[in-house]
This record gives sequence, structure tokens and C-alpha cells, in this order.
Amino acid sequence: MAEMAKKTLTPGLIEMLAKPAEVFAGIMPPGRQLFAARICLRRCHKLDAPALTSLYRKNRVFLNTWLQPQPELLRIERFQKMIAEEHRMARRGERLDLGIFSLDDNALIGRIALHSVDYGIQRSAGLSYWLDEAHNGKGLIKEALATLVSFAFEEACLHRVWLNISAENQPSLAIARRLGFIKEGTLRQSLFIDGAWRDSQLFSLLEDDYDSLADTWIKNRFLGA
Repeated sequence: MAEMAKKTLTPGLIEMLAKPAEVFAGIMPPGRQLFAARICLRRCHKLDAPALTSLYRKNRVFLNTWLQPQPELLRIERFQKMIAEEHRMARRGERLDLGIFSLDDNALIGRIALHSVDYGIQRSAGLSYWLDEAHNGKGLIKEALATLVSFAFEEACLHRVWLNISAENQPSLAIARRLGFIKEGTLRQSLFIDGAWRDSQLFSLLEDDYDSLADTWIKNRFLGA
């Protein structure tokens, strides 16, 4: 499937990729949705701030295990400012932050992002995500990751995407392996989480890897509605 992306690298698209600030704003504008079997991904807007605030409050303890500690007071105004900054970073081509929404009831159930975007000699981006604790273990994050990876290779024309996962985060490590990410190595004490330095494991996919995996993802319903 990524072969299609390679074949459409027209002079106009190459020129666009040379101006990364245009990339995400042009191909993933607010309101556009990326669909999987049970979830969809889209950029959050200010009207999502109350739902995002509730989601962070509900998952505060759960998130502190794997992410930076959350502030004591989680106010809607903070998330409105965060969403506005996310739009600015998307327009600058620095990162793309998306909400994970359930197709059953359109509820916001998680977050996923392409970050550390480099359209220079690397043409790469990191992937990060988290899902509402109540929705873990249902395979939804595999759908979200496969959908965003497909977007990264098919539309954003990246060459490499990577995951940096705490070595203690066994569920996330299992997801990376299940999707076919390749382990590149261990980064010693690279993440400061829950009051201590943690080792992490680095996984990646290249566009050629994606070519060989996409059909399997579709068969397993990780990708495609």
C-alpha cells in the first residue's frame, strides 16, 4: 500500500514536503476523520475540552504510571489552551495530535500523536498514545496505531516511524510486537516516570515494513472500517 504513496511523489508533493508547516494542516485539517473498524481519529477542537478534561481526571492515577505527572487542578481552560497549541504545532509541521473516538457513541476515549517530526534527512516521526483505562484490553489501540501509521506512510510520506516504550510497560510492548514493529534496542534510563529513571525499548517501522504488513492488518481488522 505504501507503494502508492511512493508513486505519487510528484514535483508538487516534493515541494510541499520541503515545507513541513504545510503538511499536517493541508492533509489533516480540523474536522477530517481517519476511520478504523471501531474507532476514528481526528484533531480535537475547543468544544472537546470538557470531554478531554474529564478523560484526564478519570485516568489521572493510571496516566501517572506511564506519563509525566498530571497537575493537581485539571481545568477546562488548560485544555482549551492545549488544543489551540496543538493546532499551531500541526500548522508548523512539528507534530499531529489526535483524539481517539469510539464509533459506538462518538465518545473521546484516548489520545494519539505523531511527534518529533523530521522532514529533513530522516523523514521520520515518533508515535505516542494512551487510552482510557476502561477501554484497555479490547484491541482498540492496535486499530488506532495501525490507522495513524497508515496515514504516516500513505499520506504524510514519512519513511520511518518509531515507538519508545518503557521497558516495564508490558501491554504496550506486546502491542508493538503484535503489529510487527521491529525492536532496535534498549535505551538506558531514558524516561523519567513515576519518580524514577526507567529504561525504554525502541521499536520502529519503515515504509517497506509497512508494505509487507498492511494486508495482514486489514485481515486482522486493525486497519480499515
